[in-house]
Amino acid sequence: MRYRPAALAALVLAATALGGCVSNSSVQSRPVGDDTTATVASAHRRAEVHTALASEYFSRGNFNVALSETQLAIKDDPAYGQAYNMQALVYMELREDVSARAAFDRALSLDPNNAEVLNNFGWFLCTRGETDRAIPMLQRAAADPLYPTPEKAYLSLGLCYRRMHKDDEAERFLNRAVMIQPNLVGGLYNLAVIEYERGRYKDAERYLTRYMRLVSTPPLDALALGARIAKATKDDNAEQSYILQMQRRFPDAPQTRELDKR
Repeated sequence: MRYRPAALAALVLAATALGGCVSNSSVQSRPVGDDTTATVASAHRRAEVHTALASEYFSRGNFNVALSETQLAIKDDPAYGQAYNMQALVYMELREDVSARAAFDRALSLDPNNAEVLNNFGWFLCTRGETDRAIPMLQRAAADPLYPTPEKAYLSLGLCYRRMHKDDEAERFLNRAVMIQPNLVGGLYNLAVIEYERGRYKDAERYLTRYMRLVSTPPLDALALGARIAKATKDDNAEQSYILQMQRRFPDAPQTRELDKR
């Protein structure tokens, strides 16, 4: 399961507050330290604003504008790691992997222990099949005691192990993510899938019910999973409810046609 733009927007970037450096070639008799400090602070602040705008445009799916904002941020403050982190996420969504990797590398070089960068870069590597590099990065992010949202790293670990078909590890990390943040929809949904595949239908139903309470418009896959779980638990009313929603919202989807035949 790959992250969608909305899911990727949930990877909120932690500010690193790294200052840039300005070279002053002016030859004047008066002190210029205060002016230089003010100039650096102003440039850094502009970079923060551009990066915040990039994050907002990114969350709306306007990737070209988001990319432009990150470029403006980097122009203002080339040492602002958060701008490269955000830029990497945009390139990642655009499938421009070479540029994404370069931006992640730059962000990590500026702040090697930044848990948010480690989480995002680790997920990028996982989705590109480089799990040997991805897992240690994600583990470092999750283990950082200063990381304010470790559930995101545990979720990434769970999803990465899921992609590796290692469901025992996936379940362990997804459970840790949900223990920290009980309303983490990605964790709840994937736990429901794992439990269903293992034949633990009541547990799957419990996770999916929690998930459904948190989403206003469930996607097709979630509705199809709900119908299958309801069929397995012999809950005819719930099964028909899920199928009716699929028929109304996704009438031509293969999953809907498959369930219609039952």
